[in-house]
Amino acid sequence: MDFARSCVSGLLALAVCGCGGSGKETTDDASAAARTASAGERAQARAYVGRFATGNPDVCFREVGLTQPALEARSGEGGGPRVPPVRVVVAIDGSGSMAGRIGGQTKLDLAREAATRFVDGLPASVEASLLVFGQQGDNSAAGKARSCAGIDVLAPMSNDRAQLGAAVSRVRAVGWTPLAAGLAKAEALLARSATEGAQIIYVVSDGEETCGGDPVAAARRINSGATRAIVNIIGFSLPSGEAAALKAVSDAGGGSFVNLNSRADYDQTLARLREANRQSGNVLRQSNAVSGNVLRTSNATSSATLCISNMISSETLRMSNDLSARVLRKEGLPFRSTAEGLLKERHDAMRGRLERYRARLQGDEARTRDTIDAAADAVR
Repeated sequence: MDFARSCVSGLLALAVCGCGGSGKETTDDASAAARTASAGERAQARAYVGRFATGNPDVCFREVGLTQPALEARSGEGGGPRVPPVRVVVAIDGSGSMAGRIGGQTKLDLAREAATRFVDGLPASVEASLLVFGQQGDNSAAGKARSCAGIDVLAPMSNDRAQLGAAVSRVRAVGWTPLAAGLAKAEALLARSATEGAQIIYVVSDGEETCGGDPVAAARRINSGATRAIVNIIGFSLPSGEAAALKAVSDAGGGSFVNLNSRADYDQTLARLREANRQSGNVLRQSNAVSGNVLRTSNATSSATLCISNMISSETLRMSNDLSARVLRKEGLPFRSTAEGLLKERHDAMRGRLERYRARLQGDEARTRDTIDAAADAVR
């Protein structure tokens, strides 16, 4: 903006260079001439300036619609992650023991239900994937090698919830538990990230590693390596020893472990997951709304600044060119100073309007941000 103003001042100075004195003095003289000119002279000067001052400043100023996000009200326990997730992998144990029952339902059915309800509760922008580990071969010694190598991605990373929902129904309980290999595959589905918690792996299993892998090392690598992902584990009816083994995995992955022994445990855990999704979704919606409003305000201000600058430069250049041509033709213009003063008054008014526009948009954005923050505080 300062550069544009300097260009305009320079052009005005060139237009009156034959009169002597500095550009600032000449401009001030022109403004004074415009104020003290007779009515007739001002009318002549105004008609002359009108040939060049043809721009409509109204086109430079547009209204900006600011977003107020729709935040979800509190529905249960708190404790959700403060960092909104970007990508989530749900990894379900396909070992044969997942066919066992809790409260009249198989563990596998509960795992399917948990996966579906959890992913459906994520913000729409969050990508999700589903994989199953151990769902090949069988849980006999003969089928172990095939089962331990069986890591299947049933739904690739995407925002398509319908695709993932359909994939959940294809999870079966047949084999062994290659947890370390499942974690490695989940890691491969994620991207590099500098933010811990932006990517999450949810493991649903009813037992510890049975294929000779090192899931603790895998979880530690995932959490401290390039993905910075958190590994959370939901266990089903695990004896204390196996529960401790899976907790060691989640601890290494920077996440949490919960062992479900009843339908009530399951419902409470799912409620906490839904609440975590709600909080994450609100944080994401709040952040998107605030940053979007800042961007829209900035873009509108920049656009208006460029529009006004171009209009002033164009009008000044065209009148300057005409004045220079008159000098070359030795053609006098009695009201020249008055015309220059009128054009300056017009351009000063346009710059003033631009500053008021900028201040208004920034004020609107700040007030909207305060409203968004207050609404977010109310539903935390």
